[in-house]
Amino acid sequence: MWELIDGIAHKIDGLPVADRGFLLGDGVFETFRIDDKGIRFGDMHAVSLKTSCVALDLPMPDWLDACTAFGRLKPARNCVGKIMVTRGAGARGLAPIDAGASRIFLSIHDYQAPAASFSLQTVSVRRSAFSLAARFKTMSYADNLAARREAVAAGADMALILTEDGVLSGADCASLFWISGDRVCWPSNDCAVRDGVTRAIVQKALERDVSDYAPHAGRFAPDVLVQAEAVFIGNAVIGIRPVHAIDGRDLPTRHNLLTRLQAVTPD
Repeated sequence: MWELIDGIAHKIDGLPVADRGFLLGDGVFETFRIDDKGIRFGDMHAVSLKTSCVALDLPMPDWLDACTAFGRLKPARNCVGKIMVTRGAGARGLAPIDAGASRIFLSIHDYQAPAASFSLQTVSVRRSAFSLAARFKTMSYADNLAARREAVAAGADMALILTEDGVLSGADCASLFWISGDRVCWPSNDCAVRDGVTRAIVQKALERDVSDYAPHAGRFAPDVLVQAEAVFIGNAVIGIRPVHAIDGRDLPTRHNLLTRLQAVTPD
C-alpha cells in the first residue's frame, strides 16, 4: 500500500492502525481498471469519488496526482487500482476531528479475469435507502461481507440483496440489470444503490450505441428476474457478466444485447 502525499506515492510498511478509516470505516474509496492508456473511464470515477467525499464531508484528492501516481506504480499491463480517502487519525471515540487530518491511500493489484458468469443467492441482509454505506462507496463494508458469506454458504458466487421493504437493490459488489422486452431495467436510486460508474456506462451505451433498447429504472419485486430474458451484473473490475442462476434456478446467459454491452467494457 502507498500513501499519496503532495502528489507523490510513499510506500507504507504496515497498516496505519490509528487512522479512523481503518478503525471505524470513516472513509471512502473508488476501484477501477488500469491499462496502457491509464484509468479506464477515469473522468467518471473521479466524479464518483467526489460524490462519496462530499457525502462524508471529506476533501476530494487531486485526481491528476492520483492518476500520475498510479501510472508510476502500475506493475503490469492490466491492473486494478484503488484509492482510499480517510478521515485520518484522531482521538478515541466518534467526536469529529479536523478535516485537515485526512489521508489518501493507494493500492494496486494485477488484474485477474473474472468468471464468465455468476450465480446469485437472495440473502437475509437488507439495505436501507437512508444508509450512507448503501448509497456511497464507504469503507464500512460489514453488510456486504455478511451478505457474501451467506451467499457462498448457500453455494452461490454473490449475494442478491433486497431493500428493507423487499424490492431489488443489487448484488453485494455489483450493479444489477435485466432485459425485459425492449427495455433494460435496474433498481432506481431510491432502492439503496449507488448511482455508480457501471450504471452510467450501461445507460450511455443504451442511449448511444444500442438505442433499440430503452433504459428503465424503478422499484421492482424480485420475481421480475425469473421472467427476464437475461439478468446481468456489472462493476468496474468484472465489467458486464451474465447471471446463470438465482437461488438455484438456472437462467439463460446468451443474449445479443449482452454481447453488445460487453463490447463497451472489454476485458
